[in-house]
Amino acid sequence: HAARMEWLIRDLLELSRLETLNNSLPDETVDLKSLAKLVASEAVDALPEGQRRHITCQGEALAILGSRFELHSAMLNLVVNACKYTEQEGEIVITCWHSEKGIFVSVKDNGMGIAKAHIPRLTERFYRTDQSRSVNTGGTGLGLAIVKHVLLRHDAKLEISSELGEGSEFVCRFPLSRLSVL
Repeated sequence: HAARMEWLIRDLLELSRLETLNNSLPDETVDLKSLAKLVASEAVDALPEGQRRHITCQGEALAILGSRFELHSAMLNLVVNACKYTEQEGEIVITCWHSEKGIFVSVKDNGMGIAKAHIPRLTERFYRTDQSRSVNTGGTGLGLAIVKHVLLRHDAKLEISSELGEGSEFVCRFPLSRLSVL
């Protein structure tokens, strides 16, 4: 219970910080693919003893302007969620790419999926699709709210698609104006 309280307090403080910051962001050049590889490694290391997920990174080597700390937090929240809701030996793929429509980072899993009725509310604080799973997954119910606020600060949006029993995909869509050179 103490560890769960610590996570809750940490996430509440992070969300509060994001909500109260002014709009200025550091102009750091953030290598998205390297960040994705780091997050994949951290997520695998954080899995409980004996648990395995296959996490791969693919796509372009891209850089955007923004806060490395905040983007790390958002990406880690998405990958950790994918791990929680994907069965043992399941697959999670992080993909980075860009097109004339923007810069994209996708976290896709082959987990349990989410009913369409829940998707519009997923980024609300403490929202859970199934209250009975909160104890099993150990989350605070704030991860996707943190992702949403990080993306807002980066002029970006979160797009969610899912099919029950098929898995989910969370796509961070950044404007091309954030594209930087590595």
